Amino acid sequence: MRARLLLTGITLGATVLVGGATAAQAAPAPSQAGTTSTATAAAGRWVYDGSYSESVCYSLAASYAGPAYCTPNGSKWALFIWVED
Repeated sequence: MRARLLLTGITLGATVLVGGATAAQAAPAPSQAGTTSTATAAAGRWVYDGSYSESVCYSLAASYAGPAYCTPNGSKWALFIWVED
């Protein structure tokens, strides 16, 4: 379980790094097909929630209703949560 949470945290951290790099790219041209889909990506950001022991950080991340991950921060673990704007 702990290894799975660690891998999830690493994956989410990499997603944040890649997402920041791709945000500066131009948006694709609108489709000529005229689709009627109105789905859009939710605007939001990762927010630092505090530093905790490893076990507490993973426990809080697992209990959070939305996406959350833990990453090492010195001798503690930093908790980041996704907050929609």
